[in-house]
Amino acid sequence: MWRWLVSRFDVRRLVFVDESGTHISMDRLRSRAPRGERAYGKVPKNRGKNLTLIASMSLYGMGESMCVEGATDAKAFEVYIEHFLAPTLSEGQVVAMDNLGAHRPKRIRELIEARGAEMVFLPSYSPDLNPIEQAFSKIKNVLRKLGARTHEALLEAMEEALSAITPGDAAGWFDHCGYQVEVQYL
Repeated sequence: MWRWLVSRFDVRRLVFVDESGTHISMDRLRSRAPRGERAYGKVPKNRGKNLTLIASMSLYGMGESMCVEGATDAKAFEVYIEHFLAPTLSEGQVVAMDNLGAHRPKRIRELIEARGAEMVFLPSYSPDLNPIEQAFSKIKNVLRKLGARTHEALLEAMEEALSAITPGDAAGWFDHCGYQVEVQYL
């Protein structure tokens, strides 16, 4: 059903929206040390409150993003749509997102459709159809590498991680998720 639905859209008009949580104790998953010695690192025992990154991605790269403290709820998501995403939408774009309850309020659909865009939901349990999940993986790898230990440092690291996503990355992730991407990336 999803493949049929998406086949009627121009891939260049798709915008995926999702959220991902981060915290100050994110650290590299692997490290190196001289042979026979153990690798050590310092990670805070108290992770603090999660910071949730809400972002959009199109074939051309990352779009607007917003961070909120704690988990995403319908109100935070509505603020993101109204003040960050909707002003950037143009007529004919298609905003795709998962079926999270915070994404379902009628007001969110109204904000998107008021810009001449369409809103569609991904099938349940299908992160493999959402290329922004791949972007979040890269973002989290950059965050682990940077090892931010305060909320302010984490916000700065998120900006750096977001800027690490290239249009070539986005096009590759769209292709990986099965969306027909022309070789001419930009």
